[in-house]
Amino acid sequence: MRKLLALVLGVALLALTACGSGTPTTVGAAEPLSSIKLTPGEDENSAPKVEFDTPLEVTDPGAKVLEKGDGDEVKEGQDVSYKLAGYNLKDGSEVGNTFKDAAMTLSVNDELKEQDPEIHDILVGTKIGSWVAYVHPQNAAPPEDGSSADPADPSQIDQLLILKVVGAKDKIKVDFQKEKGDAKKDAEATAKIADDGSGTVKIPAGNKPPADLKVTTLKEGDGKKIKKTDTITVDYAGAQWEDGEQFDSSYEKGTPATFGLDQVIKGWTEGLEGVKEGSTVLLTIPSKLAYDGQDGMPQGTLVFVVDVKSIDKAAK
Repeated sequence: MRKLLALVLGVALLALTACGSGTPTTVGAAEPLSSIKLTPGEDENSAPKVEFDTPLEVTDPGAKVLEKGDGDEVKEGQDVSYKLAGYNLKDGSEVGNTFKDAAMTLSVNDELKEQDPEIHDILVGTKIGSWVAYVHPQNAAPPEDGSSADPADPSQIDQLLILKVVGAKDKIKVDFQKEKGDAKKDAEATAKIADDGSGTVKIPAGNKPPADLKVTTLKEGDGKKIKKTDTITVDYAGAQWEDGEQFDSSYEKGTPATFGLDQVIKGWTEGLEGVKEGSTVLLTIPSKLAYDGQDGMPQGTLVFVVDVKSIDKAAK
């Protein structure tokens, strides 16, 4: 099943699937959620107290706004930040929560509507600060032949999710622009990036990119310098030099990417080594340090904007 709001707590990953439109307070089969009583925690880092009739038997997915917030309404296309807690349906005990951690992010877009319509529809129009209850039967997704799904066995649904909507913001966009006209010798890509990560990258006309790796610091951070064996978390967007077509963006996915710097293309490893945590850089990576003919991958010289969020696991 599609995994969206996963509660990574040493227990099973929880997947979400969801239907409807407008500004609903319930979506899907929400009747079983009517017995839930919620008492918010003392602060933003405290999990709520949640009580409900047990065992809570659910056979179809459903969502309900338990308590409305007083912030702005979530809009279609925004990235929603949230915190999450899970509760055992059989006895009501908490199985874990993410309230002490940084908020997670979910993009409210067409992809979410297709994959998880109930979560999409309960979030659109819901105000920041709201509390949402959600349950999803593991076998509620319709069969591939288009027929209706059989109701889930209640014994196979073991958790209730409680979400706190803590924020929403418009999606950050990096606009790559391929300039027109005659190619200029030794021309380099340039970028103007705002503090929130949005901005414009201009790629010179023609297909005569620099032969070697180019690293341009757009904003210098004040953290530690990255080592090539560090694990880092970044936001990024990338395009091909040849046509300026963007082929990947963590901003559009709604969440930063985390990886070992020695597990990516050489242009990233070499280009980010020595860059300070908190920096934003522009990388122009020649094919020999990128995918260099690998099937199914973007070809030629690549241009990336990379915002280094953190060094998560420093090299020894």
